Amino acid sequence: MKKDSCNIIIIFGATGDLTKRKLFPSLNGIYNSKNLPDNLRIIGCGRKDIEGDIFIDLHENISKSCEYLKVDPSDKDDFISLSKKVKEIENVYNSVNIIYYLSTPPSAYLPIINNLIRNNLNKEDIGFKRIIIEKPFGNDLDSSKELNKVLSTGFNESQIFRIDHYLGKETVQNLLVSRFTNFMFNALWNRNNISYIEITAAESIGIKDRGEYYDKSGAIKDMFQNHLLELLCLVAMEEPKVKTAESIRNEKVNVLNNIRKINCIDDVIRGQYLASESSIKKFKSYKENKGVEKNSKTETFFACKLFIDNDRWKDVPFFIRTGKRLPTKVTEIVVNFKKNNNIFSSQNQNNTLIFRLQPDEGMLVKFNLKKPGHKSEIISKNLEFHYKKLGKNVINNAYETLILDVFKGDTMLFSRSDFVEKAWGIVDPISKKIESNKIKLYGYKAGTWGPQKCNDLFRNENNWRYPCKNLVNDGEICEL
Repeated sequence: MKKDSCNIIIIFGATGDLTKRKLFPSLNGIYNSKNLPDNLRIIGCGRKDIEGDIFIDLHENISKSCEYLKVDPSDKDDFISLSKKVKEIENVYNSVNIIYYLSTPPSAYLPIINNLIRNNLNKEDIGFKRIIIEKPFGNDLDSSKELNKVLSTGFNESQIFRIDHYLGKETVQNLLVSRFTNFMFNALWNRNNISYIEITAAESIGIKDRGEYYDKSGAIKDMFQNHLLELLCLVAMEEPKVKTAESIRNEKVNVLNNIRKINCIDDVIRGQYLASESSIKKFKSYKENKGVEKNSKTETFFACKLFIDNDRWKDVPFFIRTGKRLPTKVTEIVVNFKKNNNIFSSQNQNNTLIFRLQPDEGMLVKFNLKKPGHKSEIISKNLEFHYKKLGKNVINNAYETLILDVFKGDTMLFSRSDFVEKAWGIVDPISKKIESNKIKLYGYKAGTWGPQKCNDLFRNENNWRYPCKNLVNDGEICEL
């Protein structure tokens, strides 16, 4: 007599860094929160035969249901062996759900997908079959279309989960809730009241051991094409008519459809970090990293100004920046409201709303009040909320949230094929200008906020916010 049901995660690239750093700890976290599906089995796949236990970092109650198979992405015979293993399990259960996790270099995506389809491992006979793909989803518009085309030959869009861990962060998900449920924000969320918006994703680290990959990608493809455009859409999208994954994903695509063609010459700034020395340590230049070409022109810093041509946002500038070896690690969205014209206009400052996504997750409102003891002097003060103050509430890490959503079949926090292609359609013209040497590359010292030229995006009207590790400590000088 067959058993009731079983859930399988098949991890391609089971011996890789991503699996060890993110997937295994996340599975442990899901287990500890008692959300792990019943009868879970894990099949780790890698190119080579291995010695030792690759599952040693998993909780013992998980690892006892794990096994390793040698599966080369391009080896048809290896996939026949994998298919036989799946059949063995299916013969024991009435229902078997399978998640394929492609934790591999992008070059392995197409061979794996083709071999899954060739062996009918995509067919939903006695349970669901779902596939998770890590970014990058292609290297340009043409390659993203090819990837989507191959995927669509064997998988429905509802089976495909293009994972962007940024969208799994609790504070990112809170963006929509904060916007649409708070009248004091939602009513002001338009070009009549907002002067400009900043989106910053800064990292204090360099590229570590990712030189070979990063030198072919750069900040634009590594961060702007996916993470930052996703954040932009969450900030700028219209309220969906219904609370469904497809309705939300439709509105995100609508944002991309309305982005004005970016002025690559005047509104794009590229930079590459140079060697520097702080009071703590010395920092080598980007070109000194292993895997980086000596004459590399790859950007480690990217900033741009863009516009969304619709009724809500017409002529409101969005300033976006990301970079390596900046003064601190921080991701935040800054909404700068227009100055309120009133009898105190000569003194009051603009109101600002800040969504801090990492670290010190929370929200900050800058508002005006009268300085005590002074009849007419106005000062700006902070009103802040920190997620850590919610006490004992358990917050899943991003990968825990997203893996659980795959089990549930919830696609809301995952990129749809048309979104990916639209995003590449925005990036490709910038890449072509870079290839033809039409966009300059500026140097900046490691530990600074990128090239000084970056301030020119504001045309001397405003300036970037310079955040520190703590949410409220803005305007200070942060050291690496």
